[in-house]
Amino acid sequence: MQEKLDLIKNNKSVALLAPTFPIDFKYPNIIGMLRELGFNKVTELTYGARMVNWAYVNYIKENPEQKVYIASPCPTIVAFIQAQYPELVKYLIPVVSPLVSMAKIYKKNNKDHKVVFFSPCYAKQNIEAPKYKEFVDLVITFRELREIFDALGIKEKDFKRKYYFDFFIREYTKIYPISGGLGKTSHISQFFDKDEILVADGLGRIKPVLEDIKNGKSKYRFLDILNCPGGCIGGPAIYNQNISIDQRREIVRDYTNISSKATMGKLQGKVDYAEDIDFGVDY
Repeated sequence: MQEKLDLIKNNKSVALLAPTFPIDFKYPNIIGMLRELGFNKVTELTYGARMVNWAYVNYIKENPEQKVYIASPCPTIVAFIQAQYPELVKYLIPVVSPLVSMAKIYKKNNKDHKVVFFSPCYAKQNIEAPKYKEFVDLVITFRELREIFDALGIKEKDFKRKYYFDFFIREYTKIYPISGGLGKTSHISQFFDKDEILVADGLGRIKPVLEDIKNGKSKYRFLDILNCPGGCIGGPAIYNQNISIDQRREIVRDYTNISSKATMGKLQGKVDYAEDIDFGVDY
């Protein structure tokens, strides 16, 4: 862990917070706590998610003949399809995740900063980030971050003043980690009938649908699917596992309502800020 702390303290660095962070850390205290840890800047992935939505909409418009579209922000889902259903890889939407999107955007604007992502997900740490070392320098889970704060005596009660994020953000994509958040915020429903869209989480629910698609029996054309229960709010690297999925969902929604007006302003990220960045990926 000391090596990770040294990377933060010995370099200009930005903390990218996964949008599930309010489950484990109080807002806006967490911003001050991360600055105390040594970060020059702190921000969310919400603008990266906005750009993923933009790329999804453009892809569907440009490829209207595609039979099925499978959302691809979850590295576990992508890896599962690649391993178990290689014939369906062609249906994965070839767009990076909000993490990689935001990391690319940040690196473009701050080439001298290290990018550190704080995650509720081990797959981001072990599967996705290693593929994007050019943009993501380090992934620390929420569990690890809580342990770091405890070891260094960094406490929420000591950071009560108003803190604000330092880089592009958006308001409505704060619900991205809730199952169905991608489809809802990207307005995918404009392209499909209601019964052609599947929102599901957990491989137990998803696998039968993939089997049907493989066998040409599925009615679904757009799959908004995530591995963890409830979506990323069910991530196994969340520190407080005693909070139910329903409670986690409400925490994220409450945070969305409370924080949006307070943090937007001049930081509102618009599409044209990142038009020259490639958000595509090959599977």
